[in-house]
Amino acid sequence: MSSSPEARPSSLQRLAQVLPYYVSRTDSHVSRINRLISTSSTLDTTLLTVTYTLHLLHALLNRITTLRLSIAAKSLDNFFAQLPYALPPSSTFFATLTPSPTSHLFRLTTSTAALAALIDDVRIFLRLGGLISIYTWGASTYRSPPQDRVLRSIAWGQIGACALFQYLENGAYLGSKGVFAFGSEKVNRWYVWSSRFWMAHVVLEFGRLARQWSISREEPASKDVKSERQGDEVNNGQILARREEEDREWWKQVYVNAAWLPVTVHYGSESGLVGEAQLALLGLVAGVVGIRDAWRATS
Repeated sequence: MSSSPEARPSSLQRLAQVLPYYVSRTDSHVSRINRLISTSSTLDTTLLTVTYTLHLLHALLNRITTLRLSIAAKSLDNFFAQLPYALPPSSTFFATLTPSPTSHLFRLTTSTAALAALIDDVRIFLRLGGLISIYTWGASTYRSPPQDRVLRSIAWGQIGACALFQYLENGAYLGSKGVFAFGSEKVNRWYVWSSRFWMAHVVLEFGRLARQWSISREEPASKDVKSERQGDEVNNGQILARREEEDREWWKQVYVNAAWLPVTVHYGSESGLVGEAQLALLGLVAGVVGIRDAWRATS
């Protein structure tokens, strides 16, 4: 007598088996996202990454729209060239080609631009209290200044640059909202000058990183040699691992700062420097690095 084949589990049974796993994974990710946006710094990093992604998407959609209009213009030109009757050589046709407001591409392009502008506005609004953080930074530096004279001077220069940046940006933002009686020309001028002080901070950051690199190549040598003499192979491995981690962190800051420099020059210029796509890619360098570190910290 042959045994009956085992009944295969139904779709509902299979779902009941895998559902707890996916619920657990979803709960874990949602909890990490909640921790990611629970502090002002990580929230700004998240919004920064999202808005530059949207700016990049908007630039690509604009490029597609332009390409489609170019193809349509060539088709129209070919149509007139193939007409059965001759046209006077001096005849000139003018045609205005615009994307249809009802097309999916047009609506997606405008929606992407609107959402990016909204997030940009939210980020500036959230920075209105930035002067308080800068004051705290200055007070902490005053109480515990860097021992190195060059780093100490750079720190105070960065504090001053950030304070002026935040003051001017706050004034320009509130003026643009009608809180202050600023005309559009004054608002734009204040935004430009705030970006120039942001640029000053970025330039000083390069100086800080260069000085930090110089010090790390001078002081740790004697300290680590002393530790290696007193320690064992395990301690020596820890020293090498710490050096590698410090070098990775240093290079990461260099890459982020190098990406921010042309962004600050762009916003600090009256006419701009780069296009939307290039600006978005530069901003995403800083955004991706920051969001990756912040995401790891939530685990």
